[in-house]
Amino acid sequence: MSDEILIKKCREVLRRIAWRLQYQVKKLSTRELPIIENICGQNLISSVDSKLHVEEMLDSLPSKARFIIKQVVINGVLEEIVAQHLGISQQGVNKYKRKYLGLLRKKLESNPTSS
Repeated sequence: MSDEILIKKCREVLRRIAWRLQYQVKKLSTRELPIIENICGQNLISSVDSKLHVEEMLDSLPSKARFIIKQVVINGVLEEIVAQHLGISQQGVNKYKRKYLGLLRKKLESNPTSS
């Protein structure tokens, strides 16, 4: 009987952890996807113009920030892996990512028709 209760409690804990992970990913994607969609447009991601615009926007960033944005946001590499590659903490990568995504957002909002 105690094993069944333990198994049930473990399953509940695992469900909560899985839900929290899914929620964090959903929250993160709702913050970052509008930026990518504003740069590229929903149906224009493969177009040459939008790719050039993305490269132009990224080139305006410092090299470390550009690398982090390209790897984490565009290529989907985990922050932990990028942190190991750069020799900084995962929190440092997250801080750079949030700071420079915010900067890109402000640039897009202030001048949405720039090319």
